[in-house]
Amino acid sequence: MQITWAISKPRQRSRWPDHGASGTKCFRRRGSAGRTTGPAATHGAAGRTRLQLVLRLVAILFCGVPAVCAQVSDYVSAGVCAGCHPAHASSQARSAHARALSAPLEHSLATAFTPGRDLLRPPRYRFQFGIAGGQFNMAISDGAASRSMPVDWAFGAGSQAITFVSRLSTEHYLEHYFSYYPAIRGFGPTPGQTGLRSNTLDLASGYMYRAGDAVSGIIKCFECHSTGPVQSDSDNRLAPSELGVRCEACHGPGRRHVLAASAGRQSKALISNPGRLSAGQLNQMCGTCHRATEDGLMANPDKAWSVRYQPIYFAKSQCFLRAQGALSCLTCHDSHQPLERASLDYDKKCTRCHGSTSHRAKTEKPVGSCVECHMPRVPAQANLAFTNHWIGVYDKENPVRPRR
Repeated sequence: MQITWAISKPRQRSRWPDHGASGTKCFRRRGSAGRTTGPAATHGAAGRTRLQLVLRLVAILFCGVPAVCAQVSDYVSAGVCAGCHPAHASSQARSAHARALSAPLEHSLATAFTPGRDLLRPPRYRFQFGIAGGQFNMAISDGAASRSMPVDWAFGAGSQAITFVSRLSTEHYLEHYFSYYPAIRGFGPTPGQTGLRSNTLDLASGYMYRAGDAVSGIIKCFECHSTGPVQSDSDNRLAPSELGVRCEACHGPGRRHVLAASAGRQSKALISNPGRLSAGQLNQMCGTCHRATEDGLMANPDKAWSVRYQPIYFAKSQCFLRAQGALSCLTCHDSHQPLERASLDYDKKCTRCHGSTSHRAKTEKPVGSCVECHMPRVPAQANLAFTNHWIGVYDKENPVRPRR
């Protein structure tokens, strides 16, 4: 496919799929496909007013959560936090959380995003990712017609996948069909999109999100991949306050804390400390983005895809239930450090309670790592696997639900 790259604003009117409200966050499976006439005909001032109203409603709905109700001016950024907490800020900056959102060409894996060959989607679509005039672009062709668009955002640090997002109009964003998977050093279908219809260029390009829908809009993805309130400019363009999940995503807005500390006054009470939360409260806090246990949209827990909802599975495990608050997310995960990958590091946490445990039955393989058997890795789809946090005893044939 020969493409002449042209940088232009995305098409304002086109036919895009609308798959309902089941795709609440990035990487969530969607419902069955429907079809509408796509972007609403009303843009400009009316469109801006609508999105701004939605953003205000989001704040009102969550007014019990200070970090959501706070204004942009209440946030100071990780750079300011680093002035007094340099060690924590420096190590957290190396974590996947901190790199959860970026412009495509600023991503640490950006050089891999231009494979130099066509990517194919059945039955007849060819994709190319390329760079022109300093802008990362996607082009698609079906042999008879073609179109291209700028790619504005790269969601994901690269530990699992990087999914690309483009702004289509004042009210809609596109989650591209192809994501990049570091495990294979190549591209594959974005999670949840394989089974969607692709009988037109628009449908084949990817999945369309409304911008500011408080339930299923792309704003939900921005909220979980950035820090502070998500703003919109005069053209209804969503703008994160700070890229990535940084200090104030967990500690809340820091302005009052910084002002008090700078004046020599007591400041600890003016900043949230997740370390003071109970195990259940931590599960709920982390579940804000990793799926909270009371989330009514929880998928079938017997399906491999659901394993990625760690708080829900963790809350089901006997270790969590019997620990009576002594076992939480922070027991194993230091939120100020990059994720530990070595199984033996987690085994040390297990031995705090299970130091003299012996296996009552013959194991299927020599006893080695605790977590490799009791928290198995589960392939959710091609190129993507998650650790099962439903700690238990598993049969080899079923790594999703423990036998006990």
